[in-house]
Amino acid sequence: MHLNINLASQKFEEVRQFFVRWGTALVSVALLTLLLMILAWRNHYNAADLSGKISKQKEEIARLEKMRADAEQIQSRPENIDVTQQKNFWNGQLFRRQFSWTQLLNDLQKIMPRRASVSQVQPSMTPDGRVKLKLIIDGEKHSDANQLVQRMEGSERFRSVHITDETTQADSRPGALPVIKFGIEADYVPPGLPRPKAPTKEGF
Repeated sequence: MHLNINLASQKFEEVRQFFVRWGTALVSVALLTLLLMILAWRNHYNAADLSGKISKQKEEIARLEKMRADAEQIQSRPENIDVTQQKNFWNGQLFRRQFSWTQLLNDLQKIMPRRASVSQVQPSMTPDGRVKLKLIIDGEKHSDANQLVQRMEGSERFRSVHITDETTQADSRPGALPVIKFGIEADYVPPGLPRPKAPTKEGF
């Protein structure tokens, strides 16, 4: 007896489909793995580059700090005291001449809350050349001071803003609300003003 049996007809199709599907899946996984490796390498390269830049910036800051410390040490020598005092005096005079009260008041007016007003302004210069402001602000509520501080922090003209004190004073006018006085200190950055590296006496 002779029988014709085709053993490969159905099973060959199933095996071929199996390899096609798994081959496609393996190619996809390989491509995804390659993409992840490229992204990981790129992130590592960027991180290393950023770390190098930070290290260079730190080295530059340390170098400048050393130069500043050396210059201060030279200025503090007994034989240089007269020259340092003269320099401080003339730097202070130059600062007073070039400091613009109009510009400062305009900058404050732009950010002053509606219910607040400037009662007193006392600018001075710090030893490292920053313009320091001591302000007394009259307001009706504590939120007036908080709002002013937020606006000053968002301005290009003011830095390191903080409230130093708060007092309440009665208003002698009939029916008037008490006046809340806020003390605020901040660094002021005038446009185009030189930054002398010398202290001056408080006030102007």
